[in-house]
Amino acid sequence: MMFINEECINCSACVDECDSDAIYNAGEEYELNGETKEALSEDYSFIVPEKCNDCKNCVEVCAVDAIEEK
Repeated sequence: MMFINEECINCSACVDECDSDAIYNAGEEYELNGETKEALSEDYSFIVPEKCNDCKNCVEVCAVDAIEEK
């Protein structure tokens, strides 16, 4: 499972790169199974684990190496 750490600079490169629509900007609500959910982070971009397919395309485009695998 991938996650974004506090090194994130909120450039949105990963958000644009994600084919699974699993990455959202800080503070952004997201939809899962037809339900609107609150943001997982108010401070930096975040990955919704249930939507992530671990393709790691986001890691490739991250300018500050803020995306890690748990």
